[in-house]
Amino acid sequence: MKNHTPVISVIIPVYNVEKYLRRCLDSVLNQSFHDIEVICIDDGSTDSSLSILHEYAARDARVRILEQSNRGVSAARNAGLDVAKGTWISFVDSDDEILPDMYETLLAQAGDEDAVYFSAEEIIMNGDRLTPVHSGYFDVTSSGVKRVNDDEISRFSMVVWDKLFRREKIESIHLRFPEGLYFEDNVFIINFFSLHHKVRFVQKKLYRYFRRSDSITGIAHAKKSGMAFDYIRILDTIHSFWMTWNLLPEKQPLFERFCIFYFRAAIKICQDWERPGLVYELARSIHRWELEPENALLKDIKKGILSIRTGRFPGKDITMIKTLRGFEKILYIGNFNDNRVVYLFSMKIASWRRPKRI
Repeated sequence: MKNHTPVISVIIPVYNVEKYLRRCLDSVLNQSFHDIEVICIDDGSTDSSLSILHEYAARDARVRILEQSNRGVSAARNAGLDVAKGTWISFVDSDDEILPDMYETLLAQAGDEDAVYFSAEEIIMNGDRLTPVHSGYFDVTSSGVKRVNDDEISRFSMVVWDKLFRREKIESIHLRFPEGLYFEDNVFIINFFSLHHKVRFVQKKLYRYFRRSDSITGIAHAKKSGMAFDYIRILDTIHSFWMTWNLLPEKQPLFERFCIFYFRAAIKICQDWERPGLVYELARSIHRWELEPENALLKDIKKGILSIRTGRFPGKDITMIKTLRGFEKILYIGNFNDNRVVYLFSMKIASWRRPKRI
């Protein structure tokens, strides 16, 4: 029916995934819950992905194809959001798959919640070899409906495919993905849940995430030059959104927490020679935002007294971001997270895991 409003709009960005696309589409179209529309956005594929999409659209009227020049996953998802009609929005990556009862399970107890958050499996792909891993990052430990607070939001997985979003809530805040940036999911998640807090949690693993070496995660681990700066740039997008919706200065402690988190993430994946530039970019952003930080590290960055040479970024160690003062610059022995660390003349010379207290 042409004017039928589906319950779920499934948005699938597609770019050169001919090897995996059929597996993905089969898992979506063979769901036990049928009232869905499947919006596939071909992002300028140069392989047979578009032909595969047309093949599926020819035999299933629920498949809708959008074509665009290669503009990236954010632009593809945004195009899908612009035409989606469903009550709910589901994002599926074209090299992943979902379990046959995913939508039926997620909608079994649907109420007036803003989003549904569920667990996912994680599988490393090395050629044709599949290795299940359990990092815990995609595990949902809560169950039922609750209003989430800022601390809980900061612990959410920063991907969109393990969540179901109510479309009217997305449109009510004019939310879209930032184009031209890596880590775009982070912005969408943080901005959505900064305003919408009613979430239903489902512990069952319903999504299969296949991690490939050529995925964004794989590229990040390979420390691609320039990529780390997008962690700083997404803070600009978050800050602009929060200012628009009058979330600042009330939520400044949470915003500063994200600043520290993404700064550390950027330092972790950057080239060694990019570190001074990351400090500069964050300092420039803090000044542009006219932010008066409460966090000591952000204060040092804003004042320009964070030193690469005096031990505040000792050697190649990025697990510890600490201002070393006085005698500490000569010898420092202390704890950081789960580690015991020793620094001599601002260089880490030893580190070992602290025994856990019971």
